[in-house]
Amino acid sequence: MSSDSMIYTIGTALNRARDNQLGVQVLVEGQWLGGQVLAVDGHGVVLDSSAGSATGYGSEHAVVRMESVAAVRVSTRAPFSPPVDPAAALMPAPRGATP
Repeated sequence: MSSDSMIYTIGTALNRARDNQLGVQVLVEGQWLGGQVLAVDGHGVVLDSSAGSATGYGSEHAVVRMESVAAVRVSTRAPFSPPVDPAAALMPAPRGATP
């Protein structure tokens, strides 16, 4: 039996978001901070939180230590999740099968 596995870390999520220009939210001490990832390394992340503002990019950013980030939300589908055909239906379990 074989399986595919990958360690998907907070750093990996932030790097993928930066590479694909995706919006993120990071949880820092109970507060969600959102924006575009401008830079990320093993020490911290720089978020541009001014997207969509009247002044545009560059008017506000946050620098967060990686050790302070508890979670990341990325504005896209999870990686490695296979697409499900909208016409797909659940198959019934065999008769007499026990969960």
